[in-house]
Amino acid sequence: MPAELCLICGGEEKGYLLLMHQFKCTICGESIAWDNVVSHYMKHVKISGNDAICGVCNAKVKRAEIRDHIRSHFVIRRDRRFFCGVCGREFLNVKSLLVHIRRDHE
Repeated sequence: MPAELCLICGGEEKGYLLLMHQFKCTICGESIAWDNVVSHYMKHVKISGNDAICGVCNAKVKRAEIRDHIRSHFVIRRDRRFFCGVCGREFLNVKSLLVHIRRDHE
């Protein structure tokens, strides 16, 4: 799993992650809407032949798999719990979380 990219404040209050209302891109500093986070980070991907270079971690990924790679940056794991790095919502498994990111944050 690539490095976590968390747009929530990271603080915890009574076991819940606290949501930030203003999101800033960690690469360019632009303010972004929560429902466009993955699409915004896709703009920072560099294409190199059949490969793509992630703007977040500089990993070389197959071009067809780069969107899934970007989504995986927003998976935050704490013990056996999985949180969305954009809105802080909790999920029981990674698959459900990735579906949530695809539906709500692209």
